[in-house]
Amino acid sequence: MIRSCMATALASAIVINLAGCDRRPDPAPQASTSTPDSAETTPPAWIVAPSDLPSEDSAPDAASKPAATDAAAADPAPNPAYAAALNARRDPGKVLAAWGTAVEARDWASVRAFWGDHGKGSGLDTKAFTARWGKLVQPRVTIDPGQSEGAAGSIYYTAPVTIIDGARRLTGEVVLRRVNDVTGATAEQLRWHIDSTTLTP
Repeated sequence: MIRSCMATALASAIVINLAGCDRRPDPAPQASTSTPDSAETTPPAWIVAPSDLPSEDSAPDAASKPAATDAAAADPAPNPAYAAALNARRDPGKVLAAWGTAVEARDWASVRAFWGDHGKGSGLDTKAFTARWGKLVQPRVTIDPGQSEGAAGSIYYTAPVTIIDGARRLTGEVVLRRVNDVTGATAEQLRWHIDSTTLTP
């Protein structure tokens, strides 16, 4: 009985071992060969690659930046030949004669400078002044003797002026002005300068 059981058990063990030898191992998992969608590989738009970021070397320096420009360009300087007349505090007749010479020379930057506040007293910027007075092609200026009068701390000199430009004839008055010699007055206020005119080029 005992031998029969042992024989049976031995036979069962042999069968189990033989079955184990016949079992094949499970296949190893293989990597997927399918190509992922482009939507899965493309990074979101808000992700910036390090190569796209500006480096310190690529940042523009102050020298490479365009300089700020003024709203109004600097006025052209008047002819130095008129420097004495443009700063004169005496003899307004000579000042007006120098202005007439500048008109005949069509030197509009100098002509404008005879107005107060370095030309701003004309009420026109350089471009607009040149456009208006530049209508004169070959002007010839005649200045008659003027008259001086004082009022409210200033002295005025008014003279009749005629400008002949080809067939055109312009007549009117030019008024020069300067403040009296008072303490605190600036050089610009003390010089003879054009205050107004009835001439219309």
